[in-house]
Order: sequence, then structure tokens, then C-alpha cells
Amino acid sequence: MSGESLALQRPPLLRREQLARIEEAAASLLAEVGIAVHDGALRERLVALGFRLEGDRALIGRAQTSDFLAAERRANGNRFSSEPAPLDGDEARITLHLNPYAQLVHDIEADRLLPFTTERLVEATKLVDVLAERGVGGGPPGCPTDVPAPLQPVVQYWVAATHSPHGRKPVDPKSLPAFPYVTEMADVLGEPIRHLPVYVTSPLALGGESLRCVQAFRDRIEFVQVCSMPSAGSTAPVNVADAFALAAAETTGAALLLREALELPVGWTISLFPVDFASMAMVFGSPEYLLMQWMGAEVDAWFHGTAWPAASGTALTMAKLPGPQACAERAGVMTAGALLGQRAFDGAGALSLDEAFSAEQLLYDLEIKDHVEGLLRGLDGDCDPERCLREVMEGLEQKGFMGLESTARACRDFWQPALFERSFVATWLAGGARTIRARAHAMIRDLSSRHEYRLEADLQRELDRILARARTELRGMS
Repeated sequence: MSGESLALQRPPLLRREQLARIEEAAASLLAEVGIAVHDGALRERLVALGFRLEGDRALIGRAQTSDFLAAERRANGNRFSSEPAPLDGDEARITLHLNPYAQLVHDIEADRLLPFTTERLVEATKLVDVLAERGVGGGPPGCPTDVPAPLQPVVQYWVAATHSPHGRKPVDPKSLPAFPYVTEMADVLGEPIRHLPVYVTSPLALGGESLRCVQAFRDRIEFVQVCSMPSAGSTAPVNVADAFALAAAETTGAALLLREALELPVGWTISLFPVDFASMAMVFGSPEYLLMQWMGAEVDAWFHGTAWPAASGTALTMAKLPGPQACAERAGVMTAGALLGQRAFDGAGALSLDEAFSAEQLLYDLEIKDHVEGLLRGLDGDCDPERCLREVMEGLEQKGFMGLESTARACRDFWQPALFERSFVATWLAGGARTIRARAHAMIRDLSSRHEYRLEADLQRELDRILARARTELRGMS
């Protein structure tokens, strides 16, 4: 088809004066409330650097915050605008990325969630490797729970690299005991770890395992990324703008403190999430979730001095099993996001945020992706009168248009689903009346049988050696 790729535009959800008030509120929070630092060594370092502490809370003056943000904006060229960033071309191709944190997996035989054992992780990794040709990217789809917690990232990385060429990038070490082994595997695979995350606990608290990892391996890394996950009405004020002010304060404040204390470049991301007031769980996939993602992109761009993307690339859901809720929420996020220019979405196959992985849902997600790609491609609206006359005359002669050569050529441009059913009931019944679920389960078994990848023998030996040592040295740890 030669039609133009379909795209929409959206206005900003926040005005400049609203963003300025969010910044003012964030500066007040840092000056008067500060960041709770739950690490004695870091507190001592901050005091030595001249920061004022009240108890365990580090206070950051307004001028200090202003200077920090001004330097960030200058470094980024002060490019914030009321208009979204321009689209990067009109390519309709979409990719889906996996979430590596699932500790449960949907078993298609039992039709329920089971622990993600090493064996089940191997099976799932092989499947997603085969699906790479359909636009599935990223590392392992989950984490094994049949080994002690410190060993889980090591086994996870071994499985990913052993069974997929896309599994070479390091997994999140998660803990100090696992870090040396994950790091050694990453070096063997040519993907050395150069940056680590630090997760801020909302509201306004800095500490925990991610910080300890950064401190312990400070000489090895080159960059730190600070992020937090405040939820409006739970760990942040219910007013969305006030909640964004808290989110901005805790990420920029933590970034400022860590930059001074670690003497490393520090990045940071401002985000906000809704909460379900009945269950008190953080919500993904809801309308409020999507709106907060879009607003968060604008807030983050304001504080960084960058252009903001019109859409979000996260398509998570709180559904517990594959089916209607996950499909509806993911289709809504992906359709809206893709029409606004997003071409990559995280969370493929993930359920209940990132608690579970479902191969069945992953196949539905791929159908949704392909459906949206068909929408993006658009249709050719050009009419050639001579061609039209010729086609109609030939169609009349053949008593229809299905057998024309032009139809045979053009039909390849129309999306043909792999799972979704389009026939009439009589045809469906004649074909055995198979449900989409049954077809998906059969497809999973077929795809899994196609896996052929093998890691190079020398690299496999090195990974096996590292894993064996980790099993011995981390035995008994929990």
C-alpha cells in the first residue's frame, strides 16, 4: 500500500505555569522536608560535603536545587517546548519488549499460575527467542524461584544467554551477593556493566539494596540512574500535580545528593502511578495510568530541559490471567501510543504488573501489535480512472474480483491474523470450531519445538563455570 502512515497529535496536558508551580513545590519539599538517607556512610559523606541534616534527612536549599536544574537544562540545550518531540520517521513497525521480573508463569496445561522454575524459564526463553522474528525483543521473560534469592539473577542470566542471542545484555543483579557473578558473566559475553539503578522509596527516602550495590561497586560503574514509583493517594498526595511535585523532589533530590557523594554522572526519571483505592494496589493499564504516563513525560522533560514524547512505551496490565482484561488494556495503550508515535512497548506477555508471564498472552499481544501496525500503515486513497475502468470490466467478465491478478498482489498488503477468527459461523463450525485459546496453545507447542539456538561452546563453558561457582558460594543464602 502506498498510503501515508496514520498518526495523531495531542496537545500538552500541562501548561507552563502548572509545570513551574510543580517545580516550586518540589524545591520547597527539598528545602523544608528533605530526603531521608537510610545509610550511615552516605550521611557522613553528605555532612562532609556541607549538606545540612536534620536527623537522617538531608535538606537541599532552593538555590542548590535551582543551580542543579539550570545545569541540567543547559546540558540538554534548554529544548523544552509546549509541542511534543517530532516523530522519528513514519515507520509502522512496532516491537514488544519483555519484563524480566516475573516469578510466576501461566501454565497452559493447568490453566493457572505456577512458580517460575528454572526448567519453565528455559522453556519460556526458547519460545520468545523463536518469536524474535515477529518483533519480540529483550532478555529473559522471568526469574527462577527454585534457587535461593541471591542466586536467582545468576541463573536467570545463564538461561537467557544460553538459549537466546538476545540474552547477552546483563540482567538486574538485584543484590550485593549476586553482583560479582552477574558482572563476570557480562564481561564474558562482551556486555560489561557500566551503569546501575538506584530506586528511591516514596515518599522521599534513599536507601536499600540498589544503593548498597552502587556504593560497593562505585569504582566499576560509570553512570547511575535514579528512579522512583510514587502512587497518587498512597505514597504521594492524591492531587496529581502535588504528587508530581513529590516525585520530582525525590528523584532530583536523590540525584543531586548521589552526584555529589559518588562523583559520578547521575540520571533521573520522574514518573507517577495511580492506585486502586479498593485494593490499594498500584494500577497499570487504566485510563489514569495512561494519562499519568503522558503527563509524566511532560514533567520529566520540563525538569530536564528536553522535548517530550507524546506517548508512553509501557503497556502493562493488572490482569492475573491471559484474556479479556489484558487484551483490552494492552490494545488501548498500544493503539493510542502507536497513533501518537510510539514504536516500542514494554511488558509483552506480562501479567499483574510484572508478577507473572504468560506465553498465551504474549501471542495475543503480538496479534494486537500486528493489528495496530495495520492501522498505522493506512490505505491508499489514489484512484486511477483508467485502472478502475479496466478492473471493473475484468471483474464483470469474471463475475467477481477475487480472482484478479491485482487482487492477488494487493491482498498481501492487508493484515491477516495468526490467531483471531474472521470466518462466518458455518465455516468455523466446519473447521472444528476451535477456540482462539486452543489455537494459541497449539501454536505455543509448535513454536517451542522450533528453537535451535546454541551459544558458542567457549562462552558456554565460561558461563557454566561461573554458575557452578555461584551455586557453591551462594548455597544456603536466602
